[in-house]
Amino acid sequence: MAQRTDPEHPGAALLTNYAYGRSLEGVVAKVRKALEKPDGLYGDQGMYRVVEVVEESPSSELRQQEEARRRYLTAILENATTTVRDREPDNPDAELLSRLDDFFTRAVTFPDPHTSGVHPRPHQATFGWTSEPPGIEHASDPGRALALFLLAYLDHHGLDLVDAGARISALPEERTDVGRPSARAAEDNEASPELVERVLDICGQHYAAVTGTSSEQWDQESAREIVRIALRPVQLMERDIYYPRALETYLQTHRARLERLWRRYGPGGMFAGELVLIDLPACFVLCERIEKTPLWLQGVWTREGQEETALERLENAWLYDTGEEDGR
Repeated sequence: MAQRTDPEHPGAALLTNYAYGRSLEGVVAKVRKALEKPDGLYGDQGMYRVVEVVEESPSSELRQQEEARRRYLTAILENATTTVRDREPDNPDAELLSRLDDFFTRAVTFPDPHTSGVHPRPHQATFGWTSEPPGIEHASDPGRALALFLLAYLDHHGLDLVDAGARISALPEERTDVGRPSARAAEDNEASPELVERVLDICGQHYAAVTGTSSEQWDQESAREIVRIALRPVQLMERDIYYPRALETYLQTHRARLERLWRRYGPGGMFAGELVLIDLPACFVLCERIEKTPLWLQGVWTREGQEETALERLENAWLYDTGEEDGR
């Protein structure tokens, strides 16, 4: 590995040259012979100098990963500390700071310990908690620096972290496009019969165009029930005016994907019979909700007593099995 001697000179700060040899000394000699020319890296101008020579092997690769990780953490610590200096939040909540420190320590300082690579030592944090008693929190200088960085950033923008339970109790009518609704929201979140019919009609038009079937072949009551459930995760303010138009646009935009879904899972398809929901035009509004509010949809679906496997299979098919097909 060679390092640039003149910071102002254009070019990479570090260069790595690879060569085969019987020894490290032989490799260095080979590289120098090739590059010590008047216009070479190690020529008269002295543009670069050798700073490290290592033998490539599995152990050296792990060592280099560890060194790279340490340099990365050092950069995180220095940058976060510099940014937050003189901007520290006043009296940050000690428990919140500790939790954030624990999270960043697990996620950044010692990430993904269950795969190949550099593993943390037994006393250090792991991200999965699989081998730790509950309640153990871990801390690190980079973790704390990032925790303070986050709190200072939120404070700068006038934001705050609020306990989810207290927030739902204080604002029971509020909706969100992520997560699951509160118990009261589930009771008051029923779509009007008019909207159900309108959405079912939109789905039916697109379903007929994609599948070549007609309304006489569909189970209308089952389709209507699915639409009713699918509309619950739609925000109240968006329903009557915005949602039908948004759904129409979504189905038009994803017509090719819908056709691939039917071609693969409809009658005569390679996976015919695996998706029970494919026989209902309402599956199209489920596809839209799967992409927009998956967690909320799953919560409502389960609470309504629907078969979880049916929705799960449609979700997997729609998200992961409707990509472009070569030549089709």
